[in-house]
Amino acid sequence: MPAELELKLEISPESVGDFLEATQALGWRQDDEQFLANCYFDTPDQALQRERIALRVRKAGGRWIQTLKTAGTVDANGISHRGEWEWEVANGELDTKLLGELLPASIDSHSLTPRFTTDFKRVTWIVQYQESSVEVALDIGEICAANQTLPISEVELELKAGAPESVLALAELLKQHVELRVSTVSKAERAQQLLAAVVSSNCLQ
Repeated sequence: MPAELELKLEISPESVGDFLEATQALGWRQDDEQFLANCYFDTPDQALQRERIALRVRKAGGRWIQTLKTAGTVDANGISHRGEWEWEVANGELDTKLLGELLPASIDSHSLTPRFTTDFKRVTWIVQYQESSVEVALDIGEICAANQTLPISEVELELKAGAPESVLALAELLKQHVELRVSTVSKAERAQQLLAAVVSSNCLQ
């Protein structure tokens, strides 16, 4: 099963400038910068959320990428280990045929509809550290769900090759330059929380 190992760190918008200065001080060369537009799908009764599955279609440059992620596990250090499958698709429409048997049998793929979006600019660096290769990504943008928004301001460290301990060590190095806080809540989970808050507020009115 394809796997993703990453550490998510919260950064305040006011500290982004300090972070960029830190990357220069450390001698990192920027690998890429692009705008990512993401649409997440679920059933009307949020069956994927209950199974802790995230399903999205992302536009990156001129490409559309469909991705499915399972919940996986999060260790005591905040590093997440989860299954991840990606397919390139022709447009922004969800291709349910690609999901095959990855979804639980109880979920009807034909009932999947757009639920929320997360749109952000991502700046990345590929860092060689302690004989490991780590992708460092700075994400700045916003979540939109039920006509409500939340800001996105975070740093993600994803292990590309090597030992998981290198991700933690690199995070500690960054914390010497800028204030960062470990987060175990994904963008999709934050959007789901926003949706739930809106529903709860509507019910109380």
